Amino acid sequence: MPNRIERLTKSLKKSRLDFLLISTPSHLRYLAGYSGSNGLALISGSQRLFLTDFRYKDQVKEEVKGFQIQMAERDLYTTLGNIKKLPKGKFRLGFEAKNLTYANFLKLKEILPKAELVPTHNLVEEIVAQKEPKEIEKIKKAAEIVDQVFDEILPEIKPGISEIDLATEIEYRMKKKGASGPAFETIVASGYRSAYPHGRASNKKLKKGEFVTLDFGAVYDGYVSDLTRTVLLGHADTRQRKVYSIVYQAQRKAIAALESGKEAKAVDRIAREFIKAKGFGPNFGHGLGHGIGVQVHESPVLNPRSSDVLKENMVVTIEPGIYISKWGGVRIEDDVLVTGNGPEILTSCHNELLEL
Repeated sequence: MPNRIERLTKSLKKSRLDFLLISTPSHLRYLAGYSGSNGLALISGSQRLFLTDFRYKDQVKEEVKGFQIQMAERDLYTTLGNIKKLPKGKFRLGFEAKNLTYANFLKLKEILPKAELVPTHNLVEEIVAQKEPKEIEKIKKAAEIVDQVFDEILPEIKPGISEIDLATEIEYRMKKKGASGPAFETIVASGYRSAYPHGRASNKKLKKGEFVTLDFGAVYDGYVSDLTRTVLLGHADTRQRKVYSIVYQAQRKAIAALESGKEAKAVDRIAREFIKAKGFGPNFGHGLGHGIGVQVHESPVLNPRSSDVLKENMVVTIEPGIYISKWGGVRIEDDVLVTGNGPEILTSCHNELLEL
């Protein structure tokens, strides 16, 4: 973690920031090892300060190393304003624009009237995106868990079971295999609901002849996996087989194109243009993928507007889909490590059409 802080302080210098206030929970874990729900970190070239409250007084001592720990008597932001080590004159304080609420922004302005508050974007995210060897091993373990659960859950996918019961079973099995919990709310969407890219599991019961989309991830020691498989309950008709084949081919082509130095949007374009050429362009309306690590959505972003460039040791999802209203949809998603020798697929469970 000291190396992470050093990389961050170099970014602060380039951005002409005197301090950076970290408020994103996953970034607090990444930079300080803190897993609690209430905390702030204040970082400069020479100072490392961590603020939390009484509920975490023992936990913070156990988890957070290399920071001066400050316990809040009231709320964290009021305590921040009373810190004597902050400059008495004007200084530039960066904050995480994606995380800080407007209410807390106003509070910062009130308690630190001499600070120039500077919104920052991707300072921590750029460091998080390239994984260290130990991080990659944890992601691989999280991927192994979802692979095993998918294989085990197949006999449970049958007519009459509800989406919500299937989702519950998936989450239970992930925990049994060592996950601390699901990386996000498990998606099970069947029949016409498989055309909902983020369809929450409902009380709808599975029926023969339907697509069933399963999208789930495991958290292992703070790192996540993200897997999607679409299976067919029964025998596929011609249209179902065609749609599945197009999505499968689009995903394979995109994965093969992953390499360090390539623009993320160029990889998205490969899958998107293939699907468009097959007549389903309007039915693929989301990005091709995203980074994963301590969060399920990290940099880089793979979509048509992305300015991100792929680098070695990034872990990304590749998840093209086709969604047809009132009919159904197909999405296939795998987690892939970008290496110096090309892509390494971390999720290895069956991804060709399964007819159950």
